[in-house]
Amino acid sequence: MSEQTASEKINRPRGFAALTPEERRALGSKGGRTAHARGTANKFTSESASAAGRVPHERGTAFRWTSDQARDAARKGAARRSRNPEPTE
Repeated sequence: MSEQTASEKINRPRGFAALTPEERRALGSKGGRTAHARGTANKFTSESASAAGRVPHERGTAFRWTSDQARDAARKGAARRSRNPEPTE
């Protein structure tokens, strides 16, 4: 193998970035099946999500938006949506 200098080094994607979308999907699906088989997969229900959402409020650690912060966040979200409209199916 020949020695390459830093300037000659070719930047190639590594890890998941090197996989095709189909390969990524297959690998993720395999992981999901394994997690369910082992019993370690998250079993999402609306009740568990609701309970998880209440925790920060009960602890008093939930973020409290000021009206100015909420207005700025809404403005940023609307601007982003207008630049990148969601694809319709």
